[in-house]
Amino acid sequence: MPVPERFDEGGWLEKFQFSGVVDQSMLVSTEFSAPMIKVAALTFEGVPLTQLQFDTQTQQLTTTNTLGIDFDGKKIIYDMQSAFWPLAQLEANMFVNTHVTEQVNGQHRTRQFFRNETLVREITYNGALTQVTEFEQNYRLKIERLEEY
Repeated sequence: MPVPERFDEGGWLEKFQFSGVVDQSMLVSTEFSAPMIKVAALTFEGVPLTQLQFDTQTQQLTTTNTLGIDFDGKKIIYDMQSAFWPLAQLEANMFVNTHVTEQVNGQHRTRQFFRNETLVREITYNGALTQVTEFEQNYRLKIERLEEY
């Protein structure tokens, strides 16, 4: 999906905490420019782990892993898009037999993704903290937004 206009020429610094198959924490810097998403993952000490560039028009992904840690770059992009892209844009790009719902309860918001009426992913938002729970692939990702620029 293309970079939403409101993200164009901006970026985020976030803390990612994965749990499930692999337990890993890292800092993630993301920069947006239409049609490119650039991501750099670092240890908390500032050591580069991986860098990726994703062209949203061609779906071309370029990845550089510095420490030999195997990251699925497309999964990182998918997690980001499903959590932070506008709901209407997600709905317009859903596959057959899939849908997403979103509920808002005060400051809390929840997105749920279904395939064949089975809940496959749930994303909850609470201020600067976002939690992605992936039921099919059995992992959880906590994202804490540290800075927007």
